Amino acid sequence: MNRILPGLLSGLMLMGSSVHAEEPKKGGTVTGPVIANTLIENFNPYTQQAGANPSRGFIYEPMLFQNTLRNKVEYRLAESFEYSDDLKTITFKLRDGLKWSDGKPLTTEDILFSHGMAKKDAKIDVYALWQGDKPKLSGMEALDKQTIRFTMAEPDSSVHGLIAAHYIVPKHIWSEQKNPVEFRNKKPVGSGPLTEIKNFKPQQMIICRNPNYWAAGKPHIDCLKLRQFKSNDQVQTALMRGEIDWGSNFIPDVEKTFVAKDPENNHFWYPAGPTVSIYLNTKRKPMDNLAFRQAFSMALNRPEIVDLATYGYASVNPHITGIGDFFSEWYDDEVNAKYDYLNEYNPEKAKALLDEAGYKDINGDGLRENPDGSEAKIKIMVVNGWTDWVQTVQMATEYLREVGIDASTRTVEIGNLIENFKKSDFDAGILWGDVGSTPHSVYQNVLHTKGKGVALQASHGIFSDEMDSLLDEFTRTTDNTRQREISAKLQAFVAKNLMLVPIFSNPEWYQYSTKKFAGWPTAEDPYINPRFYDDGSRALMINKLYLK
Repeated sequence: MNRILPGLLSGLMLMGSSVHAEEPKKGGTVTGPVIANTLIENFNPYTQQAGANPSRGFIYEPMLFQNTLRNKVEYRLAESFEYSDDLKTITFKLRDGLKWSDGKPLTTEDILFSHGMAKKDAKIDVYALWQGDKPKLSGMEALDKQTIRFTMAEPDSSVHGLIAAHYIVPKHIWSEQKNPVEFRNKKPVGSGPLTEIKNFKPQQMIICRNPNYWAAGKPHIDCLKLRQFKSNDQVQTALMRGEIDWGSNFIPDVEKTFVAKDPENNHFWYPAGPTVSIYLNTKRKPMDNLAFRQAFSMALNRPEIVDLATYGYASVNPHITGIGDFFSEWYDDEVNAKYDYLNEYNPEKAKALLDEAGYKDINGDGLRENPDGSEAKIKIMVVNGWTDWVQTVQMATEYLREVGIDASTRTVEIGNLIENFKKSDFDAGILWGDVGSTPHSVYQNVLHTKGKGVALQASHGIFSDEMDSLLDEFTRTTDNTRQREISAKLQAFVAKNLMLVPIFSNPEWYQYSTKKFAGWPTAEDPYINPRFYDDGSRALMINKLYLK
């Protein structure tokens, strides 16, 4: 008997759980911010990041995604998926009557084509399903216009999310492109709730309702306007003035600067989010020395960083293992008892570790040199305009200099940060972690050799065949006890090697105005984690909003 994963209809049930009693009013344009130097007229879902571009989620919808807040599968283009008993194949069934925004049928032929491009080009293979030393998939077959079966390279109980996340594009449009990576797709034909580009300027874009969307009557709003801002400060000003309806940015002292301006309509909700860490490039000096990395961690005053840089909205990561309170159910007490001291603020111990490792101030400037006498300078990379993270890094450099480490801040644009991490072209850099139904999603990106050059978090330089095997085994079993044993070993490996230094658990920054629109997720109606930068979350949210 085949194994059918639970939640076959959970997406539809969840969508209906908080439906407005009356038919929602239609119309209106929701306005949200994008932090970037300029908006780029490129709607290629394989090459454009979700944060600054509507391609992912709005224009091209996934087959399904995991609702991490509710721990349920949200079905979008697909209506079901099914693993074989041996976990070697998985079969997806599409919804009946799917159409592209131009009215042409969306079928498994489009899925075959879209994955076929990924098999040919690693830049299209965003989730490393077909490319690399250990691809996850070995074959695919369309059983009919609505049903497609994928064959795994090895048994895998977690691959459904990645397969479903690979964006399906229309074969009748993209097959005409000689170089799909360079295709800017300025007039997109999509599958998501918003596909019609009504206006595009470097400072704002307006994207409107898909005339052939599969969800009848959705979205309720007419359009989404995305405005370009260069920093969180500018977003804060726009929120205070009522110029935007939806924010997903750090806003200092949000109760006073935003809510107090209009308490009836201005709101925020900051549910727990991913762990934010400073990743260390161990292929460069002085980060190649474990004692140095340990001293780096112990030099940081995390509670003070949280209080000052995030206004107390974040929470201190209680452990050094690379996962935070989002995965608190997976914490291993034995591992934490052994390594928690590395997570504590102890500048005197940090100095002693550096002394013992041979990092001395040779020239008398108050800053240490490497044991071989060379300069021991570190530049910590952070995205320009992400004010809370910039202040976090600035504070970190001050703490590090107090113990004699010559650290400074390196601000870059988001695109440069991504490219630098992929190429391991950095000393250190602050970066988000992953979220998912289990910590495997975090450690897969950080520790598996498959992630080299693909996952930003895999740029540190420390890998292990044993960790690869454990990560692979995690997905080949459904035994929760064994998965927890594996998770404990993964936690211990990160704590022992310290290729990343956890700082805090980031809240999901989310501000919203109910002056013109309703249907927002709230603490009282938490139907989704309100992550603007998450493809599935924002597609579901946009379908729930309606004009008051």
